[in-house]
Amino acid sequence: MEKRKDFSDLKREVIDVGNCTLCGGCVSTCRLLDLGYLSTDFSEGRPVISEGQQCPIDCGYCYYQCPRVEAPELREGLEELYEVVSKDNEIREACQEGGGAFLSLLASALADVIVEGCITVADKGDLTPEVRVAMNKAALIENAGGTYGYAATLTGIADAILNYGLWSVALAGTPCQMAAYETMLAVGRGTHNAHDFSSNVRLRIGLLCQGAYSYDALLNDYLERERGIPIDEITNLDIQEDGLHVYAGEKELLHAGFEEIADYKREGCKICEDFIGQFSDISVGHIGSPAGKSTVIIHTDFGKEVFESALHWDFIEAKPLDKSGADLIHRLQQEKKAAGMAEKARRKKK
Repeated sequence: MEKRKDFSDLKREVIDVGNCTLCGGCVSTCRLLDLGYLSTDFSEGRPVISEGQQCPIDCGYCYYQCPRVEAPELREGLEELYEVVSKDNEIREACQEGGGAFLSLLASALADVIVEGCITVADKGDLTPEVRVAMNKAALIENAGGTYGYAATLTGIADAILNYGLWSVALAGTPCQMAAYETMLAVGRGTHNAHDFSSNVRLRIGLLCQGAYSYDALLNDYLERERGIPIDEITNLDIQEDGLHVYAGEKELLHAGFEEIADYKREGCKICEDFIGQFSDISVGHIGSPAGKSTVIIHTDFGKEVFESALHWDFIEAKPLDKSGADLIHRLQQEKKAAGMAEKARRKKK
């Protein structure tokens, strides 16, 4: 009988070779199984096991739920694309860049009691990300403003259940995190189900993503040392279709193309093939839409219900995305898929 694999195998096969997404799925599952051996080491950008600990015999769920061990199966779904803006003044003021569609969809889900809380990523105030659980609109607004570092967002599932007692949540994150949850859902349903967590995430909202970057390398090495921009002057980093834009208030300090910052992208992001968040119910981003508005892509029937509810209750206004915007989204998806496949092939040859 073949020995069941565990965290040591995950470390050797995924983490040490640079394929880890740092999604937090392994850490969250370990907590939900009342073990708590795993944690996230952000200084190294990887999950780690507590000193002196090892996986229990016949556990290894951290390994078998990793989307980089075995990718989840993509089901056929919808693809409806819209140009969206929030109709909530408070949210729009807090999210001027993309018109607040992302937060308004979450706020609508809370108001409609579709979910009890929302797992999101906020800027701690120094451009570093922090996973938080928001249970009302005020908290969503407080957490507004993303970063382009990385956050182990799926650890928020354990936080929502164990710290807040929530059993119906929205998960907001990057495409790799949506794929990671899909794997957790499939594996958990058929085996341990870790405190029934696989049914706790009712709504998945993905973010259009061209990759996450190492916080220390991008800010300290590139922006501050190489480009001479003091970190304490930076108020916002924005990834658009033409690269990185760095701001101090409304003043743009720097624009750098993707080729210029390629060395600072996380290794795990370089093999990702998903730009649009195909395992989400709804995806949101401001690429493809005019300034001050967001692109919203509906992937599932449930996502369409949530979207139409937000329209009905005047949280958002929307119109179909024009052809040029849709073509851009499709091109970026094709480019990311091709780049991810090429990088995987390159690594297999090593």
